[in-house]
Amino acid sequence: MELNRRDFLKGTLAAGALAATGTALAACSPSSGGAEGGVAASSSDGAAGVLTADNYREMKWSFEIPPEPVADSDIVETYTHDIVVVGAGMAGLCTAVSAAEQGADVIVFSASSKPISRGGSNHAIGSKYQKAKGIDYTPETAREIVKAEQTAGTYLMDKKKWERWINHSAESIDWTIDHMEKKGLKCCLEPGYYDPDGTITVPPASHNFYNDEQPFGALYGAPLEAQAYADIFTDDLGGEIHYKTVAQYLVREDDNTGRVSGVVAQREDGSYVKYVANKAVVLATGDFSKNPDMMAKYSPWAWENFKDSLTFGDVDYDAELVYSGLMPGDGQKMGLWVGAAWQKTYPVPPMINGGASGPAHGVISNFWGLNMDIHGERYQNECTNFAYGAISVLQLPQKTAYAVWDTAYAYTQDEWEQFGCCIDHENGIMPLSPEELIASWDQNAEGGEKTIGTGAAYYKADTIEELVAQMDGIDQERALATIKQYNAYAEAGVDEQFHVNPEILFPISTPPFYATKITGATFLTVCGGLRTNEKMQVCEEDDTPIEGLYNTGIMTGDFYANTYNFVMPGQNLGAVCGTLSYLLGRDLAAL
Repeated sequence: MELNRRDFLKGTLAAGALAATGTALAACSPSSGGAEGGVAASSSDGAAGVLTADNYREMKWSFEIPPEPVADSDIVETYTHDIVVVGAGMAGLCTAVSAAEQGADVIVFSASSKPISRGGSNHAIGSKYQKAKGIDYTPETAREIVKAEQTAGTYLMDKKKWERWINHSAESIDWTIDHMEKKGLKCCLEPGYYDPDGTITVPPASHNFYNDEQPFGALYGAPLEAQAYADIFTDDLGGEIHYKTVAQYLVREDDNTGRVSGVVAQREDGSYVKYVANKAVVLATGDFSKNPDMMAKYSPWAWENFKDSLTFGDVDYDAELVYSGLMPGDGQKMGLWVGAAWQKTYPVPPMINGGASGPAHGVISNFWGLNMDIHGERYQNECTNFAYGAISVLQLPQKTAYAVWDTAYAYTQDEWEQFGCCIDHENGIMPLSPEELIASWDQNAEGGEKTIGTGAAYYKADTIEELVAQMDGIDQERALATIKQYNAYAEAGVDEQFHVNPEILFPISTPPFYATKITGATFLTVCGGLRTNEKMQVCEEDDTPIEGLYNTGIMTGDFYANTYNFVMPGQNLGAVCGTLSYLLGRDLAAL
């Protein structure tokens, strides 16, 4: 299928949510000894209570201190299997099914009370579903996209993991499609993303799974997929999943120098159990965004920008679509306690989105029309996606952005894809007509200052002057001048300030007029953790694999760098939770 401009230029209002709340980090003060023989200390030695390049690594963070081991007499039951998977999310369950269907002896235990996951998009390259739709997307044709993505990550990510994903992506997603169909789930393919400059264009590659009761696979398909994996593992393959069982620490032989041979965990009733692994322990416990100290140390940019929205304290191991932090880093901590190294890429990349809010081209775009800050000034070339748009917003004064457009903007496309639409609309979610889109703006504007699903405040007026007067917090005089200048650029077909592609440069001239205000961005997760090689083995500081210890899913170290940018939408579920987990299960079964 050849995708033309009209196929790509489809979208809807950008989705997102404001992230907010958290706790501040308490400062630590290391002690510093004096210089030998009474000689004055050099500046690099530092004074007492002052951090220096020489002493800051000596301090221990709270999460780096392991718990006291449980006495053998307190362990009420021991389970022995070849492979022990810790975590019943997408990655853990995919690994378990992949291994068990090859005849491996696998058990899964999880802190959650059920299979859990969130989202639904699985990016894949060369699937049978893409081929059936006539989409030519292969490792060869994806070369430019992959290279651009690795460049965006400044080549910090582990390219071996990427190539393993790319080269086995079709195999693993086809395997997944077959398994999901057996459990009554249908596959559909989300539209690609069109960038008029070509920089972040990507063909349709995000597969999601849905059923008649829940057609919104792009947002809710992953829990369906996780449940299907769990049913296959228990009902079809005879496996066991122990829920409400929280891992406490790993057992590594020879005073933390030998192989990892098991995990001690605690049940809901407070009793302790031990899982002995003859071959492998697989950690698939999710992220660490519920741990303030880990966030401050390993993902400081995200911590600084979202510490007022991340909530700490009680952990909900069943958390799915929440925007205030997910998991407490159980697997990462357990790995560190037995000598695992942290990933090489720093900081651990966050997954965020948002940006200026308005009619969205390609669903996951930043609003491509006029964006302004509180000073009433433009701040970027607006033509980008909602991940990069969110980063820009977080750099602005008061982390606040405004968007302005007119009624005619709705007619720049024949139809607007909603979030959840699929190619050929097989799941029944249909695009909006221009008239339906305008009606949605009017409905949002009726809410005024109330936050809506996007976290944006909507405004509507019959004149630009009246509109700007409603836009709370903006420099009105400067905003009016900026709109006038933007209109001049649009009429001339040349943006002399940020050089937006003239293909998407439209005047703001047809009443009624609309605007939004958004503050902050949506926090989803952080992507990384323990140092991990391409075989998903957890490694020590010198990159030596720790025998018997593996991890997978979002906690995989060094798969991403800088930020999770959504340029390859669904990459997380498709790659580390999908392909690499599928391959891990198969590899473990062969041990």
